[in-house]
Amino acid sequence: MIFRFNYFFILLAYSFVFFSCSVEQFDEEKPFSIKISSFREYDDAERAFDRIKDLGVKPYMISQTSSENGKWFHIMAGTEKSLEDILSLKMNIEDDLRLTGLEIQNYNKIAKELYPVDDDDDIENYPVTWPSLDLIAQLPFSTNHVLTDVKSLHYYKDISHRSNKISKNIDFDWPRGLSSRMFDKNVEEIAEARYFDPIYKDEVVVHVIKLHEKHELGEEVSKMIAEKILNSKKYNVKKMDFHDSNNNWGMKGYTVTINPRELKSYLVQESASGLLIALFQSTNNDINLLKGFASKIGEDKSIEDYHSLGRILGALPDNVGSTERLVAFNFETKKSLRGKTALLEVKETNADFLFNDSAKGTIVYQFENINDQAITDRIFKKRYSTYINDSKVEKLLVGSRDAFIYKIRRRNPETRRIAYMAESIIFQNDRLIGKVSNYRDGLYSDAELIHKLSSLRLGENFQLSEPNNVL
Repeated sequence: MIFRFNYFFILLAYSFVFFSCSVEQFDEEKPFSIKISSFREYDDAERAFDRIKDLGVKPYMISQTSSENGKWFHIMAGTEKSLEDILSLKMNIEDDLRLTGLEIQNYNKIAKELYPVDDDDDIENYPVTWPSLDLIAQLPFSTNHVLTDVKSLHYYKDISHRSNKISKNIDFDWPRGLSSRMFDKNVEEIAEARYFDPIYKDEVVVHVIKLHEKHELGEEVSKMIAEKILNSKKYNVKKMDFHDSNNNWGMKGYTVTINPRELKSYLVQESASGLLIALFQSTNNDINLLKGFASKIGEDKSIEDYHSLGRILGALPDNVGSTERLVAFNFETKKSLRGKTALLEVKETNADFLFNDSAKGTIVYQFENINDQAITDRIFKKRYSTYINDSKVEKLLVGSRDAFIYKIRRRNPETRRIAYMAESIIFQNDRLIGKVSNYRDGLYSDAELIHKLSSLRLGENFQLSEPNNVL
């Protein structure tokens, strides 16, 4: 839904709070303030800050780090001496701007956890340019949304997605009337991204599908898909209109509006070649929002520019083996966890990359993106202190950080004999915790896994320079 606000009225209503050029922040004298939204990543917080400012509110940003919750960036507004006054301001903002989920914060309760806002959030390495990630790199970037999930499946005739839990558990959120089964034999790859609006709490899901040149879905695939959505059930409202996105792919197709319970709109687009399909849907019935996303498909600024994802992509090696094929990719935001470090990790992001090698079997790269060095160190030590302190465990140094080879007794897929084999190498840098792992049929030796670790781009201070650096 698109809201048009009377900015002059809002500014006038709040002028008693925001009367000077510099924004007043809460302190001991005026300890009450409103928390509008919270972020793990500074770049997400910065974009939300500018957007809230454009709504007529004068926000300020704080950085809070605690041993229980880790590091957060909060967008705040207003300062008051009394709880009653800040509650009144909160209700005014909620009513005028139609915001939800606002919280009252007391400076005196969190003062010891506040630190200067650190905006040094550049990504050291340019994201990897593997051809197998080209389709993902076409997914759009939105200044009004944060990226919460990305997933991708590559389809090969000789590989079953049900043979491992990573690709098996990838479940696409299709528009009504569609399923993975209708695409399985006709596509090279399917990619999906989920976006979240941190201000108005809406979600947008975008699919990009690369078809085989000799697919069997017909000539006008976008029309076929739009009609499947339109006829998925009997609806009182059924509307389908032509739309030209005029994006870099020359995409055209159809908007679809139905009413399963309330009005719901979708957008289906097809490239000029007919081999690239894009699908758009949202939790809010806003077709103009979907059209805006479609217009950004294929632009230079893409989902790689979200730092939560870009930091992980930037850690990947420049190249993969000539016989290695990317089968599945899954990037997600952690919503809830259990365990001693659970709160530290909620809303952090992680990614799995599953490769198949015709000679060596399956190898998996796994990364957890944690936005603070001290917290990264703390989580790593709490999880793995048993292995780090065990003299029998083979260890390595990644810069000044510990890494180790985790071995398990398993049947060697090649010899069929039970033996201790390297299951994974576990490591960290200042913001990432990672694993490079054999998976079931994987035959990578200790030395080969160490070589994989040495090829990662973890930053100048976190490189394993010599593959044989085993302590």
